[in-house]
Amino acid sequence: MQPMQKQLNLDSEYDCKMKKTILISFLFSCFFSKAQENSNSSFVELNYFYGNILEHSPSLKPLVEAHPTGFLINWNQKKLGNSEFEHRYNFPDFGLSASYQNFNTTTLGEVYSLYAHYNFYLTNRNSKNQVKLSNGFGLGYATNPFHKVTNPKNQAIGLEVVVSVFLRTTYSREYILDNFGINAGLVFLHYSNTGLKSPNSGINTLAVSAGINYNFDDWQKTPERIIEKSNQKFPIKFNAAFRTGFSESLINNSGIFPFYTISLFGTKKLSYKSIISGGTDLFFPVFMKDFIKHGMIQKGTPNETADWKRVGVFIGHELNMGKFSAITEIGVHAYYPYNYAGVLYERIGLRKRFNEHLFADLTLKVNLFRAEGLEFGIGYQF
Repeated sequence: MQPMQKQLNLDSEYDCKMKKTILISFLFSCFFSKAQENSNSSFVELNYFYGNILEHSPSLKPLVEAHPTGFLINWNQKKLGNSEFEHRYNFPDFGLSASYQNFNTTTLGEVYSLYAHYNFYLTNRNSKNQVKLSNGFGLGYATNPFHKVTNPKNQAIGLEVVVSVFLRTTYSREYILDNFGINAGLVFLHYSNTGLKSPNSGINTLAVSAGINYNFDDWQKTPERIIEKSNQKFPIKFNAAFRTGFSESLINNSGIFPFYTISLFGTKKLSYKSIISGGTDLFFPVFMKDFIKHGMIQKGTPNETADWKRVGVFIGHELNMGKFSAITEIGVHAYYPYNYAGVLYERIGLRKRFNEHLFADLTLKVNLFRAEGLEFGIGYQF
C-alpha cells in the first residue's frame, strides 16, 4: 500500500503543477489574442534561464541546494507613435510577462508570476541587432512559503502571494528565419512579501537567459526621433504625501498592523525626464509598539517605554515615463529612539500624476535588502 500511496501523492503533485501551468498559459493566450486584435506591431519572446540565488542574508545559505531554473515569456507591444515620451526614450515597448522559477530546493519551492513591463532600447531601432533593458513589476504565487510546522526553515518568504520584480538586459536579433529570431542576456528576479508577513528576507536570483522571439508582423522602419531642446527653467515646488499599508515586525506571527507615513518634500524639475527631490518622512509604524514591548520583556525590563515613532530625511529622483514615473529615494532615520533594521532606508516605486497638483504613489520601503512595507500613497503638489 505504501508504494501505491506514494505514487498517488506524486500524481497529485504533478496534476497540481499542470493545472498552474495551464492557467498561466491560458491567461497569456488571452493576452496574445487581445494583442493581435488591437495591434499591428507586436512580438513574443520565450526565454529559459539558469542562475544562482544571491545569498544576501545568512538565513539563505543553508537553503541553497542547487541552481534555480525557469522560463520567462513576454508579449511586447511596439510603441512607434509620435508622443514625446516615445521619442525621448527611443520608442520603448510595453508588454505583459509571465515567469516560472524552480529553486530546485525543497524548502523554497517554486514561484509563478505575472508582470507588466517596459523594454528600453540602447541601440538604433532600425538596426538588426538590438540591446535593450527591461523592467517588470507584478505579483507571484510561491508554492512553499514559511510554515512553523511543515516548513520552518524558509525564512525568505512568509506568504503564498509575493511581489515580484525583474530586471533584464538582452541582446536580440529579429527576423532571422522568417519572423523568428533569437535572444540572450542576463536577468535579475526578486521575490518578497513586502513585510506583510514575517519571515521576509526575500529571494534574489541572477541568471543567464536564452531563447527565441517571434514577430506577428513584417519588419517596419522606425520613425526618426524628433527631440525638441528646451532651455526652460523650472521652479522648486513643495509637496505633501500621506502613505499607508500593513506590515509585521521581524518577530514571526507577531501580528499584522497598519503603518502611516507623512512625507513633506520639495521637487525641482531638471528636464522632461528628470526631477530631483529632498525632504522628510514622519513614520508611524504601529507594529513597533509590540516589537519594543517584546524587546523590553526579553531584556527583563517590562516597565520601560520607548518612542515607537521615527523621522527620516531623504533625497530622491523621479524619472518621467509618460503616464507614470519611477521613484527612487534613499534616506536615513535621523530620529529612531529604538533601533530597528538599521539607519538607512530606501524607497522605490511608481507615481501617477493626475494633473498639475494631485498624484498617487505605489512604493516599497526597504531597509537595505529587507522590505518593511508596501505603501499606498496620495499626494498634493502646491
